[in-house]
Amino acid sequence: MITLTIVRHGESTDNLKAVWAGWADAPLSVHGMNQAKALGESFKTTKIHHIFASDLLRANWTAQQIHRNQPEPKCQMITSELLREQHFGDAERKPFGEKGGWQRKPGRSFKFENGESLNDVRDRANEAIRRFIEPILSECHGQPPTSRHVVVVAHGIFNAEFLGALLARRRDHKPLEWGYKGMTNTGWTRAELGYIDEFSRTPTPANITTNPSGPISPSSSPASPPPLEEDDELLPGLTMRILCTDVTKHLEGVHRQKGGIGSTGYDKKQGDIRKFFGGGGA
Repeated sequence: MITLTIVRHGESTDNLKAVWAGWADAPLSVHGMNQAKALGESFKTTKIHHIFASDLLRANWTAQQIHRNQPEPKCQMITSELLREQHFGDAERKPFGEKGGWQRKPGRSFKFENGESLNDVRDRANEAIRRFIEPILSECHGQPPTSRHVVVVAHGIFNAEFLGALLARRRDHKPLEWGYKGMTNTGWTRAELGYIDEFSRTPTPANITTNPSGPISPSSSPASPPPLEEDDELLPGLTMRILCTDVTKHLEGVHRQKGGIGSTGYDKKQGDIRKFFGGGGA
C-alpha cells in the first residue's frame, strides 16, 4: 500500500483571465508563486518518496517548491507530459462564455478542434497510473501505507480524471458519491491506495467531495464526471481510502499583494525552469 497526495498547481497568469488554459504554458502569478512556496514549506516535515509532476510551468514550479523543502537525501522528481491539463486545441487562450466566447459542449466526447476530450484525458491518466503508480504499488505490496508517500502535482481537470481512474478500479461495486467540484490552487487531496487484498479492515466508502475556495473556471473544472467503472476487468482491483480533500491550510497566511502586483507573472526564473531542474519521464 502507499499514501498518495494529489496537488493542483499554484495560480497562473492565465487563471486570472476568462480564457481556456490547458496546454498554454503560462507562468505562475506572483500570488501563485507565494502559494507554491507556502505549500512547499508546509510539506517540509512530511517525508515524500516520489514526486511526479506535469511538465507545464505552473505545475512544474509548484512541484519544485515541495521538492526543495524535502530533507536530504531528496527523492527524484519526474516530469511528464502525461500529467498535463486537458488540451483545448484551437480554443487555447481564447475567451470562454456564452456571448461571443468559445463554449464547451457537455459530455465526455466533446473536444475543441485539435484538442482533447475528457475521454482522452482519462486515457492519459490510465497510462500515468500504469507507468508511475503501478510499479510502486507492486513494490509496496503487503506493506502499510506509511511505507511510501507518492505526490502527483498536476491540474484541475487532469486530477479529476486521475482520481476517477483510480476509483474506477474498485471491485466492491458499492455506490460511490462523486462530488468533485474542482480544486483550489495548491489544494491537495490525500488517500491510502492499495490492492484489494491488502486492507485488513473494512474500507470506508470512497466518496469524494471537494468544495474549493473561490470560483473555479471552466478550464479547470470537468464538464462531466469521469466514469466510475473500469472497462478492463483484467486490471488488478484497487481499494482507495480518501483521507482528506482540497486541503488549503497552508494558504491561511498568503494574501494577494495590493496594486495588482500579485496578478503579474514572474518570469525571471520560470523562463529557465527546465534548465535548473532535470527530471526523467516522458
